Amino acid sequence: MPRVRIHFSKSGYACFISHLDLPMLFGRAARRAGLRAEMTLGFSPHPKLALCPPLPVGVIALNEPADFWFVEWDGDSLANWRESLPRGIDILDAREVDGSSLNKLCAAASYSIEPLSGAEPSAIAEVLKIALAQMGAFLRAEARGCDALIAANDLERCGPSFMVRRLCESNVVVGWGDLSIVRTAVGGWNEEEARVIPLTEDRDYGF
Repeated sequence: MPRVRIHFSKSGYACFISHLDLPMLFGRAARRAGLRAEMTLGFSPHPKLALCPPLPVGVIALNEPADFWFVEWDGDSLANWRESLPRGIDILDAREVDGSSLNKLCAAASYSIEPLSGAEPSAIAEVLKIALAQMGAFLRAEARGCDALIAANDLERCGPSFMVRRLCESNVVVGWGDLSIVRTAVGGWNEEEARVIPLTEDRDYGF
């Protein structure tokens, strides 16, 4: 059965859809599009899928990978699936894949953090550089214009919640409401180019 890897964006009010609700959202949209999902085995079968590391509610995502298994996949499947999704969720591309699991490939992520309360992007970058280095997860941190651009690995422990907590502890911000956070890419880390490489060849939302 085809294993299909998609890259999707989550923006606008859709950024408030929780990670736990995404399987149901994509599954229902797939059924409306006439797609038949491969089901897991066991007492309570459900559609077989794999999502990238979760994001907190309210964080915008530009290029998130996910794997789905379908009984059939053809040239019309992507267009029909996209049309069945709610506003704010869009599938950027889809292709059949083989090889390593999604979890093994999602080794790093990049973020754009915009302060909304007067904090300096350079202060955000400096605090997170130290905090991520202490966790062994630092890849890159710099201020660019109005944003702090951050890249990190160990996505389960060092995601946006960790970053906001460290910024609050350092008195750079008071809380989530002082920041606009966007996850720009998830994939592998290219040391030579010093950026996150998304799991797709024809799009690049890294920095």
